[in-house]
Amino acid sequence: MSSSTPSSVTTPLTTWWNNMTLSGIYPSISTSTPSTSTSSSWSSHFIFGGYGSNGGSAPSTANTPQSTVAPSALSSGYTEDITVAGSLLKDKINGLMDSLMGRESVHAGCGYGEDGRIAMMVDKVYLVDRLGTHENLVGTVHVTTTHIIFRAENGTKELWLATGLIASVERGTLTAAGCMLVIRCKHFQVITLLISRDKSCQDLYETLQRAAKPVSVNVTELLAFENREPVDDARGWKRLDWANEMARQGVSQSKWIQSPINEGYTICDTYPDKLWFPTAASTSVLLGSCKFRSRGRLPVLTYYHRQTEAALCRCAQPLTGFSARCVEDEKLMELVGKANPNSENLFLVDTRPRVNAMVNKVQGKGFEDERNYSNMRFHFFDIENIHVMRASQSRLLDAVTKCRDVAEYWKTLESSGWLKHVRSVVECSLFLAESISRGTSCVVHCSDGWDRTSQVVAMCQLLLDPYYRTIHGFQVLIEKDWLGFGHKFDDRCGHVGALNDEAGKEVSPIFTQWLDCIWQIMQQKPRAFQFNERYLIEMHEHVYSCQFGTFIGNCDKDRRDLNLAKRTKSLWTWMDARHDDYMNPFYSPTAHVALLDLDTRAARFTVWTAMYNRFDAGLQPRERLEDITMASMEHVGVLESHVAQLRTRLAELKGQQQQMTAATTPTNMVDSGMSSATDELKNLSLTSHPLDPLSPVSPPHPLERATSQESGVMDSSLYYPDEALTKYSLKWQPLRGADRCSNPACRGEFSSTIERRIHCHLCGMIFCRRCLKVTADERERVCDKCKAD
Repeated sequence: MSSSTPSSVTTPLTTWWNNMTLSGIYPSISTSTPSTSTSSSWSSHFIFGGYGSNGGSAPSTANTPQSTVAPSALSSGYTEDITVAGSLLKDKINGLMDSLMGRESVHAGCGYGEDGRIAMMVDKVYLVDRLGTHENLVGTVHVTTTHIIFRAENGTKELWLATGLIASVERGTLTAAGCMLVIRCKHFQVITLLISRDKSCQDLYETLQRAAKPVSVNVTELLAFENREPVDDARGWKRLDWANEMARQGVSQSKWIQSPINEGYTICDTYPDKLWFPTAASTSVLLGSCKFRSRGRLPVLTYYHRQTEAALCRCAQPLTGFSARCVEDEKLMELVGKANPNSENLFLVDTRPRVNAMVNKVQGKGFEDERNYSNMRFHFFDIENIHVMRASQSRLLDAVTKCRDVAEYWKTLESSGWLKHVRSVVECSLFLAESISRGTSCVVHCSDGWDRTSQVVAMCQLLLDPYYRTIHGFQVLIEKDWLGFGHKFDDRCGHVGALNDEAGKEVSPIFTQWLDCIWQIMQQKPRAFQFNERYLIEMHEHVYSCQFGTFIGNCDKDRRDLNLAKRTKSLWTWMDARHDDYMNPFYSPTAHVALLDLDTRAARFTVWTAMYNRFDAGLQPRERLEDITMASMEHVGVLESHVAQLRTRLAELKGQQQQMTAATTPTNMVDSGMSSATDELKNLSLTSHPLDPLSPVSPPHPLERATSQESGVMDSSLYYPDEALTKYSLKWQPLRGADRCSNPACRGEFSSTIERRIHCHLCGMIFCRRCLKVTADERERVCDKCKAD
């Protein structure tokens, strides 16, 4: 069969296989079958540079486009249908035999989906580096039910990408060199592939399109539900306890009370089932206000400022239209103001531009009439809606990924308006924080109260409360004001496929923008946060990856209905295991309390390069200041522990020497020489923990020793073998240039400078996390080789 055979021709075997596999998945494609067709122009220039002298290397963008492409690179035929079907049938039979014989599948445990099925495979694919900082690589692309994997033929690179992270796939025009395929990801990675055959490129393009936008809208098909390990993650899923959190805030029991009105999500299915209202608010008042607010999202307490007793409440827009009013809603607002004994004045902050709020009046919604609410002052803030933010980020990404000169970059960045929007969110949050710190309660809403409201309310609490600037407190804040009060993560992040354009318009980078605002504040107050920017970047990635169940669902009710706590793993537990990766070495808990002196001038807001150009190595610093500082502190901790061991050994030898001297000296001349060694041992402090260099060193305590008048032998717990005292490396491998794991059996590549390089405490070399083990006493982190030695 020639390459001109129409691709629509099918055989009974291919029909049978399509019925056996997932909908929309293509079979394997291989270039092993030669094509009978030839290219019309073998001398066409390769648009991305010529081949190297070794002949087998991939083309490099750094070379001039003068070389020609070898015929073998362009002549590739199409696999016959019967050959493909036969191969697939053979694989299926082999898998069945392995299952019957109890043998382990070749792809078992490789992350290839439920049964290790490779949905598609294309070889002779070039991975193109768009910046030219690395050599282009030729390899094979594997598409599975959960991941896309690129493996270089020379084994130097292996790239894994969860299909849930695919934002869009763009196909270029066919050239003499092949066809370009650009994969843009939700965590801002851009993968450029060059495929010589048009049919292979088209099949891969359609497969990736289906992976990025699945036809099914069943959320249970997400990667988080593919977990086959037993889920025992109670700690992660109970990160927020509403009663404990309100007690920590110091909520006055005489002014505010927990109401059972929303138990079972009866009045508002996008709110949590535990809500706090003014004590004087009756059930009729709450129900009346609920009916008057969009989506039933009536004003509820989210934060109580202990020092000023001011409250921060959130809600949705009222259903006022042009003249409607609600006595119950007005009464509830009055009670919110009176719950503050220091000031009955109330600020009502509408985060929308006034024009947008006026337009909503036509739809029967709108904003409150200040004349109907006593002791209330109204404030508008011009934070744009989700559609403007989506377009703004798209222009920002064009600036950071497509612009080739500085003038074009600044022009595109200015037209995006992204930094202006980030500044608006920070300014509104700062206004709320200043108002509450002065003792004025605030009520905040936007349209439905789950996008802009979540941004400014959470940011305000971050500015006021140092607890929310810790690693644990930040997770509690997200659980409360983003997950608990119902930000639509499924819709805004595009977790499931959009069946129509209207559903696609719900996607918007609201949470990404909020993380960007936090990073902007961290640049001004680097000592105020316990976590570093790696914490924000990795959290952002897993919001979109759907590897964990934490950010699946549009509200708390959705997550309970899906039973995520029993079926998926929590992101918080995974991050807890990497706690030291996220520590800020410059953090000072007492340096800042409230962050009310922020500089909101436009010049202070810059592009977050570590986020939006995370995978562009040529644009990132070779060494990160935070990582260098943390590695140095960890190294010092290891050496101090080593010095303590040496001193203990020295005191032990001194004691043994004095014991031997005493044995040869008359009894009446024996001096209490052991006392000097014993005193030296008692003054040693062995409590430093090199795995946590930021932990305070405990005061020294006396070390007990099992003494005996007959033997005088010291406690064996203080004994250190001589070989153990000489195995620590005084020099550690520098972070600069450490692109791969030092384990010869691994040689795993670090995907970006954001990924942490971890040192072995003994040899000082850099390894990936998989190749390091923590000792039984949790005092050292060692590689496999040092552990075996």
